[in-house]
Amino acid sequence: MIDKSVYDKLITYQDILTDKFRLEEQMDDLPKIIASKNEVLLRAKKSYLTKHKRFKQLEENVHSLEKKINELRLEKSEYEEKINLVKTQKEYEAIDRTLKTNKEREDEISIQIMQDRRMTDDLRSDIEDYELNLKQQEEEISKEQDRINIELDKIKKELDVIKKKEAEIVPEIGDDFRYKFEKIVKNKEGKGIVAITGGYCTGCFLVLPPEYINKVRSNDKIYFCPNCSRTLYFDESPDNIFTINDEEMDDSDFFSFDE
Repeated sequence: MIDKSVYDKLITYQDILTDKFRLEEQMDDLPKIIASKNEVLLRAKKSYLTKHKRFKQLEENVHSLEKKINELRLEKSEYEEKINLVKTQKEYEAIDRTLKTNKEREDEISIQIMQDRRMTDDLRSDIEDYELNLKQQEEEISKEQDRINIELDKIKKELDVIKKKEAEIVPEIGDDFRYKFEKIVKNKEGKGIVAITGGYCTGCFLVLPPEYINKVRSNDKIYFCPNCSRTLYFDESPDNIFTINDEEMDDSDFFSFDE
């Protein structure tokens, strides 16, 4: 025979488990907030490094092109000196072609330098914006981490209190049943034990056969809803009148179940 106080203990245990699972879920979720923000920050840093690398490459390229222009200008001066010393038309034309080629190359390089400088200026602006944005993100993450640490400490203290309550009531509940009950509470949104009211399970609203209701009401052992698996007890309040006529309806009209 099941003492009716057992159901009261299960309801109390259910409330304890619901609070514990809720707090444990919060403890799992809070670090995910930082993880998500760090992931965004990491992507921003990768983009920043890509831009910074490109910026350095352009700077090096401009430096190399400027060096090349200086070399071309030096060659130009040398050829201009030579052109005054040539003795034949053929030599003059050869030097003149070289000077024109050098001039064309110098113009091409100058245009490339202008384009690269324009790109470096744009990248420099982007990089400065990125650096400011990264600093702001890092500061926000640091503040958020502090807030989360405080929240986690608070949750841990609440969990300690709840676990003490759990430790007090657990010895009064058998281990085999306790594991099953914990799983039901966790999977059924905090409702592991429900009443039979008006002939149906108040957990899933399945109409139960009279014979099964009478078995639950007899308290000879703990019964579970054959549909949602929640622990059942009969609501003995005066307004819960069991009116199903056994003669009009048998168990086959509801479902089949094993005792």
